[in-house]
Amino acid sequence: MIIAHRGVSFDLPENSLPAFNISWNHAADGIEGDFHLTKDGAIVCIHDEDTGRVCKQNLIVRDSTLKELKALDLDYKGTEYLQIKIPTLAEVLEILPDGKKIFIEVKCGSEIVKPLLGELSRSKLNSNDAVIISFDEEVIKEFKLIAPNYRALLLYSYEAGCNINNLIDVMRNIKADGLGTDNELSKTLVEQTINAGFEYHSWTIDSIHVAQKLINWGSSSITTNKPGHLIQQLS
Repeated sequence: MIIAHRGVSFDLPENSLPAFNISWNHAADGIEGDFHLTKDGAIVCIHDEDTGRVCKQNLIVRDSTLKELKALDLDYKGTEYLQIKIPTLAEVLEILPDGKKIFIEVKCGSEIVKPLLGELSRSKLNSNDAVIISFDEEVIKEFKLIAPNYRALLLYSYEAGCNINNLIDVMRNIKADGLGTDNELSKTLVEQTINAGFEYHSWTIDSIHVAQKLINWGSSSITTNKPGHLIQQLS
């Protein structure tokens, strides 16, 4: 699967509805977005803990209400005149076509788990089409405890010489379904992860040569900033 990283954000704000929508024009199999919990319990799609990088006004997401965040415009390459807003998870799920995937990266703590499950349950989404991903072991552990029918991947920033057996033990302990990493070097990490019964996923890969190598090694998905380019080259 080729997954659009924060949507297609070359000419549109990352993690925005337009950036996600245009992903389907690039034939992406799915989208990846980042999600935080607001002060009043809403789930919004934004990467950072604050709005300073993507909006002209800087608000801390966890200390702000949904209404306060919705009052801001995403500002990217002069697109502020379009008045593109920070979307909620519900809004993102609503535009997901049938059969397409969404990789939901949790950027906060496990306090989001129950609200997240509530949003997923209220959506029309099939549980097979949503994948929860997080660097936080507790997020994956708690989510799988409450909703074992959803897939959840532990994210890991690759380090040469990492203890793969320890990583596999952690995944078993938290009941993760697989691993997502930025590894471009270690075939052993991919093979041992898969041989232990876990899925293996790759991010954020923009090189066709690296993508092809990881696919040959057994990666189930490639998250990329260039979905259209990779799909064209791979085909």
